[in-house]
Amino acid sequence: MARLFDVDGNNLDRGFENLKAAESPFERQLHDRIEAMWSIYEPYADPDFPQGFARDVDGRFWEMYLGCTLLEAGRTLLPVVDRQRQGGQPDLCVLEDDRRIWIEAITPDEGAPGPDQIVRPVPLNEGGGLVAAPIRQAQLRTSSAFWTKAQKIARYIQLGVIAPEDTRIIAISASRFGVYVAERPLPLIMTTLFPIGDAYITIDRATGDVVEEGFHPAPLIERARNPIPRTAFLDERFADISGVIWSRVGLGNLSRQVRPITYVHNPLAQVSLPTNWGIWDREFVTTAHGDAWESNDILAPATVSEAQ
Repeated sequence: MARLFDVDGNNLDRGFENLKAAESPFERQLHDRIEAMWSIYEPYADPDFPQGFARDVDGRFWEMYLGCTLLEAGRTLLPVVDRQRQGGQPDLCVLEDDRRIWIEAITPDEGAPGPDQIVRPVPLNEGGGLVAAPIRQAQLRTSSAFWTKAQKIARYIQLGVIAPEDTRIIAISASRFGVYVAERPLPLIMTTLFPIGDAYITIDRATGDVVEEGFHPAPLIERARNPIPRTAFLDERFADISGVIWSRVGLGNLSRQVRPITYVHNPLAQVSLPTNWGIWDREFVTTAHGDAWESNDILAPATVSEAQ
Protein backbone atom coordinates (compact mmCIF):
# COMPACT_ATOMS: atom_id res chain seq x y z
CA MET A 1 0.00 0.00 0.00
CA ALA A 2 1.35 3.42 -1.00
CA ARG A 3 1.39 5.91 1.83
CA LEU A 4 -0.55 9.11 1.26
CA PHE A 5 2.30 11.37 2.34
CA ASP A 6 4.85 9.75 0.03
CA VAL A 7 3.83 12.12 -2.78
CA ASP A 8 6.49 14.58 -3.99
CA GLY A 9 6.38 17.23 -6.69
CA ASN A 10 5.63 20.85 -7.44
CA ASN A 11 2.71 23.05 -6.36
CA LEU A 12 1.94 21.01 -3.27
CA ASP A 13 -0.65 22.29 -0.79
CA ARG A 14 1.02 24.07 2.12
CA GLY A 15 -1.13 22.09 4.53
CA PHE A 16 0.07 18.87 2.90
CA GLU A 17 3.70 19.92 3.27
CA ASN A 18 3.20 20.81 6.94
CA LEU A 19 1.48 17.51 7.69
CA LYS A 20 4.09 15.58 5.77
CA ALA A 21 6.87 17.18 7.82
CA ALA A 22 4.80 16.73 11.02
CA GLU A 23 7.13 18.79 13.18
CA SER A 24 4.69 19.33 16.05
CA PRO A 25 3.01 16.62 18.16
CA PHE A 26 -0.41 17.72 16.86
CA GLU A 27 0.74 17.48 13.24
CA ARG A 28 2.25 14.04 13.89
CA GLN A 29 -1.01 12.86 15.46
CA LEU A 30 -3.01 14.21 12.51
CA HIS A 31 -0.51 12.77 10.02
CA ASP A 32 -0.89 9.29 11.53
CA ARG A 33 -4.68 9.56 11.68
CA ILE A 34 -4.87 10.52 8.00
CA GLU A 35 -2.61 7.62 7.00
CA ALA A 36 -4.86 5.29 9.02
CA MET A 37 -7.92 6.62 7.23
CA TRP A 38 -6.17 6.17 3.89
CA SER A 39 -5.46 2.52 4.68
CA ILE A 40 -9.23 2.06 4.97
CA TYR A 41 -10.28 4.25 2.06
CA GLU A 42 -7.65 3.38 -0.58
CA PRO A 43 -9.61 0.46 -2.15
CA TYR A 44 -12.44 2.89 -2.97
CA ALA A 45 -10.46 5.94 -4.11
CA ASP A 46 -9.65 6.92 -7.68
CA PRO A 47 -6.03 6.26 -8.72
CA ASP A 48 -5.23 9.99 -8.77
CA PHE A 49 -6.42 10.52 -5.17
CA PRO A 50 -2.93 10.80 -3.59
CA GLN A 51 -1.83 13.42 -6.12
CA GLY A 52 -5.12 15.25 -5.65
CA PHE A 53 -4.80 15.15 -1.88
CA ALA A 54 -1.29 16.61 -2.05
CA ARG A 55 -2.64 19.62 -3.97
CA ASP A 56 -6.05 20.02 -2.32
CA VAL A 57 -5.91 18.64 1.21
CA ASP A 58 -9.26 20.04 2.38
CA GLY A 59 -11.23 18.89 -0.66
CA ARG A 60 -9.87 15.36 -0.80
CA PHE A 61 -9.95 14.92 2.97
CA TRP A 62 -13.72 15.61 2.93
CA GLU A 63 -14.23 12.83 0.37
CA MET A 64 -12.08 10.38 2.37
CA TYR A 65 -13.72 11.39 5.65
CA LEU A 66 -17.17 10.67 4.21
CA GLY A 67 -16.02 7.35 2.79
CA CYS A 68 -14.55 6.24 6.11
CA THR A 69 -17.63 7.43 8.00
CA LEU A 70 -19.87 5.37 5.74
CA LEU A 71 -17.67 2.29 6.05
CA GLU A 72 -17.51 2.61 9.84
CA ALA A 73 -21.32 2.78 9.86
CA GLY A 74 -21.43 -0.58 8.07
CA ARG A 75 -22.25 0.71 4.59
CA THR A 76 -20.81 -0.98 1.49
CA LEU A 77 -18.92 1.20 -1.00
CA LEU A 78 -18.27 0.46 -4.65
CA PRO A 79 -14.56 -0.50 -4.93
CA VAL A 80 -12.35 1.36 -7.37
CA VAL A 81 -11.79 -1.84 -9.42
CA ASP A 82 -15.51 -1.82 -10.25
CA ARG A 83 -15.75 1.87 -11.06
CA GLN A 84 -16.42 3.11 -14.56
CA ARG A 85 -13.34 4.53 -16.28
CA GLN A 86 -14.76 6.26 -19.37
CA GLY A 87 -16.50 9.48 -18.40
CA GLY A 88 -15.95 8.93 -14.68
CA GLN A 89 -18.45 8.59 -11.85
CA PRO A 90 -19.35 10.56 -8.72
CA ASP A 91 -16.86 10.43 -5.85
CA LEU A 92 -18.64 7.81 -3.74
CA CYS A 93 -21.18 5.09 -4.37
CA VAL A 94 -22.99 3.20 -1.61
CA LEU A 95 -24.29 -0.24 -2.60
CA GLU A 96 -27.49 -1.09 -0.77
CA ASP A 97 -29.73 -4.01 -1.69
CA ASP A 98 -30.62 -3.49 -5.35
CA ARG A 99 -29.90 0.24 -5.56
CA ARG A 100 -27.01 2.69 -5.61
CA ILE A 101 -26.57 5.88 -3.64
CA TRP A 102 -24.22 8.28 -5.45
CA ILE A 103 -22.43 11.07 -3.58
CA GLU A 104 -20.63 13.98 -5.25
CA ALA A 105 -18.41 15.85 -2.76
CA ILE A 106 -17.16 19.43 -2.85
CA THR A 107 -15.31 21.79 -0.51
CA PRO A 108 -15.87 25.40 -1.65
CA ASP A 109 -13.09 27.91 -1.14
CA GLU A 110 -13.39 31.51 0.04
CA GLY A 111 -13.96 32.92 -3.46
CA ALA A 112 -12.27 35.46 -5.70
CA PRO A 113 -11.27 38.89 -4.36
CA GLY A 114 -14.20 41.29 -4.15
CA PRO A 115 -17.27 42.04 -2.02
CA ASP A 116 -18.49 38.43 -2.19
CA GLN A 117 -15.25 36.88 -0.97
CA ILE A 118 -15.04 35.38 2.53
CA VAL A 119 -12.32 37.52 4.08
CA ARG A 120 -10.57 36.41 7.23
CA PRO A 121 -10.76 39.09 9.96
CA VAL A 122 -7.63 40.90 11.07
CA PRO A 123 -6.67 39.87 14.64
CA LEU A 124 -7.13 42.52 17.32
CA ASN A 125 -3.40 42.48 18.11
CA GLU A 126 -2.70 43.33 14.47
CA GLY A 127 -5.00 46.34 14.31
CA GLY A 128 -8.28 44.56 13.59
CA GLY A 129 -11.66 45.23 15.16
CA LEU A 130 -15.17 43.86 15.35
CA VAL A 131 -16.64 42.90 11.97
CA ALA A 132 -19.81 41.14 10.90
CA ALA A 133 -19.55 37.43 10.24
CA PRO A 134 -19.47 36.80 6.46
CA ILE A 135 -22.75 34.87 6.42
CA ARG A 136 -23.92 36.25 3.06
CA GLN A 137 -20.59 35.42 1.45
CA ALA A 138 -20.64 31.91 2.93
CA GLN A 139 -24.16 31.39 1.56
CA LEU A 140 -22.98 32.51 -1.87
CA ARG A 141 -20.03 30.10 -1.81
CA THR A 142 -22.30 27.28 -0.67
CA SER A 143 -24.90 28.06 -3.33
CA SER A 144 -22.21 28.11 -6.01
CA ALA A 145 -20.89 24.73 -4.84
CA PHE A 146 -24.40 23.27 -4.92
CA TRP A 147 -24.99 24.61 -8.44
CA THR A 148 -21.67 23.22 -9.72
CA LYS A 149 -22.36 19.73 -8.45
CA ALA A 150 -26.03 19.78 -9.45
CA GLN A 151 -24.94 20.39 -13.04
CA LYS A 152 -22.41 17.57 -12.80
CA ILE A 153 -25.02 15.14 -11.47
CA ALA A 154 -27.38 16.18 -14.28
CA ARG A 155 -24.67 15.22 -16.80
CA TYR A 156 -24.12 11.86 -15.10
CA ILE A 157 -27.86 11.18 -15.36
CA GLN A 158 -27.90 12.23 -19.01
CA LEU A 159 -24.98 9.90 -19.78
CA GLY A 160 -26.62 6.99 -17.97
CA VAL A 161 -23.90 6.78 -15.31
CA ILE A 162 -26.58 7.41 -12.68
CA ALA A 163 -29.70 5.32 -13.27
CA PRO A 164 -33.22 6.78 -12.89
CA GLU A 165 -33.78 4.78 -9.71
CA ASP A 166 -30.46 5.74 -8.08
CA THR A 167 -30.20 8.20 -5.18
CA ARG A 168 -28.12 11.36 -5.92
CA ILE A 169 -26.57 13.37 -3.10
CA ILE A 170 -24.32 16.45 -3.01
CA ALA A 171 -21.93 16.59 -0.04
CA ILE A 172 -20.72 20.10 0.84
CA SER A 173 -17.95 20.76 3.35
CA ALA A 174 -17.66 24.21 4.91
CA SER A 175 -14.30 23.33 6.49
CA ARG A 176 -12.47 26.21 4.78
CA PHE A 177 -14.75 28.81 6.38
CA GLY A 178 -16.42 26.78 9.11
CA VAL A 179 -15.13 29.00 11.90
CA TYR A 180 -17.38 31.82 10.62
CA VAL A 181 -20.51 29.66 10.26
CA ALA A 182 -22.79 28.73 13.15
CA GLU A 183 -24.76 25.50 13.58
CA ARG A 184 -27.59 27.05 15.58
CA PRO A 185 -30.39 27.84 15.28
CA LEU A 186 -29.97 26.43 11.75
CA PRO A 187 -27.00 25.15 9.78
CA LEU A 188 -26.06 27.50 6.96
CA ILE A 189 -27.10 24.99 4.30
CA MET A 190 -30.76 25.42 5.33
CA THR A 191 -30.61 29.18 4.72
CA THR A 192 -28.99 28.52 1.35
CA LEU A 193 -31.40 25.95 -0.08
CA PHE A 194 -34.58 27.45 1.41
CA PRO A 195 -35.78 31.10 1.61
CA ILE A 196 -35.02 31.39 5.31
CA GLY A 197 -33.63 34.70 6.54
CA ASP A 198 -32.60 36.06 9.93
CA ALA A 199 -34.15 34.70 13.10
CA TYR A 200 -36.44 36.97 15.11
CA ILE A 201 -38.13 36.90 18.49
CA THR A 202 -41.03 39.03 19.77
CA ILE A 203 -41.30 39.71 23.50
CA ASP A 204 -44.25 41.15 25.39
CA ARG A 205 -42.79 44.25 27.07
CA ALA A 206 -45.29 44.09 29.92
CA THR A 207 -44.73 40.46 30.91
CA GLY A 208 -41.38 39.60 29.33
CA ASP A 209 -42.96 36.53 27.75
CA VAL A 210 -41.93 35.36 24.29
CA VAL A 211 -45.04 35.72 22.13
CA GLU A 212 -43.57 34.83 18.75
CA GLU A 213 -40.34 33.58 17.20
CA GLY A 214 -39.33 32.44 13.77
CA PHE A 215 -37.38 33.44 10.68
CA HIS A 216 -37.88 36.29 8.25
CA PRO A 217 -38.58 35.18 4.66
CA ALA A 218 -35.61 35.83 2.38
CA PRO A 219 -35.98 34.53 -1.19
CA LEU A 220 -32.64 35.94 -2.38
CA ILE A 221 -28.99 36.01 -1.33
CA GLU A 222 -28.11 39.62 -2.02
CA ARG A 223 -25.34 40.67 -4.39
CA ALA A 224 -24.42 43.96 -6.06
CA ARG A 225 -25.59 42.40 -9.32
CA ASN A 226 -27.72 39.32 -10.00
CA PRO A 227 -28.91 38.24 -6.54
CA ILE A 228 -28.99 34.46 -6.11
CA PRO A 229 -32.30 32.68 -5.34
CA ARG A 230 -32.17 30.52 -2.24
CA THR A 231 -35.05 28.31 -3.28
CA ALA A 232 -33.24 25.33 -4.85
CA PHE A 233 -35.13 22.76 -2.79
CA LEU A 234 -38.46 24.40 -3.64
CA ASP A 235 -37.63 24.39 -7.36
CA GLU A 236 -38.55 21.46 -9.64
CA ARG A 237 -35.41 22.12 -11.71
CA PHE A 238 -33.38 20.54 -8.90
CA ALA A 239 -35.70 17.57 -8.33
CA ASP A 240 -32.97 15.21 -9.55
CA ILE A 241 -31.00 15.96 -6.35
CA SER A 242 -32.11 13.70 -3.49
CA GLY A 243 -30.52 15.76 -0.74
CA VAL A 244 -27.42 17.47 0.59
CA ILE A 245 -24.89 16.37 3.19
CA TRP A 246 -23.43 19.37 5.05
CA SER A 247 -20.72 19.69 7.65
CA ARG A 248 -18.02 22.02 8.95
CA VAL A 249 -15.83 19.04 9.91
CA GLY A 250 -12.27 19.45 8.69
CA LEU A 251 -8.66 18.93 9.63
CA GLY A 252 -8.85 21.85 12.05
CA ASN A 253 -11.76 20.37 14.02
CA LEU A 254 -12.93 16.77 13.69
CA SER A 255 -15.41 16.86 16.56
CA ARG A 256 -18.90 15.93 15.40
CA GLN A 257 -20.30 17.28 18.66
CA VAL A 258 -19.06 20.72 17.65
CA ARG A 259 -19.33 20.25 13.88
CA PRO A 260 -22.07 17.70 13.20
CA ILE A 261 -22.87 16.02 9.91
CA THR A 262 -26.27 17.19 8.66
CA TYR A 263 -28.47 15.71 5.94
CA VAL A 264 -31.10 17.87 4.26
CA HIS A 265 -33.80 16.06 2.28
CA ASN A 266 -35.08 17.64 -0.92
CA PRO A 267 -38.89 17.71 -0.54
CA LEU A 268 -39.30 17.67 -4.33
CA ALA A 269 -36.80 14.87 -5.00
CA GLN A 270 -37.57 12.40 -7.77
CA VAL A 271 -35.70 9.74 -5.77
CA SER A 272 -35.48 10.19 -2.01
CA LEU A 273 -33.13 8.74 0.57
CA PRO A 274 -35.09 7.03 3.36
CA THR A 275 -35.31 9.00 6.59
CA ASN A 276 -33.31 7.83 9.61
CA TRP A 277 -30.76 6.23 7.31
CA GLY A 278 -28.41 6.15 10.21
CA ILE A 279 -25.15 8.10 9.96
CA TRP A 280 -26.20 11.76 10.40
CA ASP A 281 -26.16 13.89 13.53
CA ARG A 282 -28.94 16.18 12.27
CA GLU A 283 -31.53 15.41 9.60
CA PHE A 284 -33.95 17.96 8.18
CA VAL A 285 -37.19 16.90 6.54
CA THR A 286 -39.35 19.56 4.88
CA THR A 287 -43.05 19.08 4.22
CA ALA A 288 -45.80 21.23 2.75
CA HIS A 289 -48.37 22.76 5.10
CA GLY A 290 -50.94 24.62 3.04
CA ASP A 291 -49.09 27.43 1.29
CA ALA A 292 -46.05 27.09 3.57
CA TRP A 293 -43.20 24.65 4.05
CA GLU A 294 -42.18 23.37 7.47
CA SER A 295 -38.73 21.92 8.23
CA ASN A 296 -37.93 19.72 11.21
CA ASP A 297 -34.74 18.15 12.47
CA ILE A 298 -36.16 14.66 12.97
CA LEU A 299 -33.16 13.60 15.07
CA ALA A 300 -34.03 16.32 17.60
CA PRO A 301 -37.77 16.66 16.91
CA ALA A 302 -38.87 20.29 16.86
CA THR A 303 -40.21 22.65 14.26
CA VAL A 304 -37.29 24.86 13.37
CA SER A 305 -38.31 26.85 10.35
CA GLU A 306 -41.13 27.89 8.14
CA ALA A 307 -40.66 29.43 4.71
CA GLN A 308 -43.60 31.12 3.02
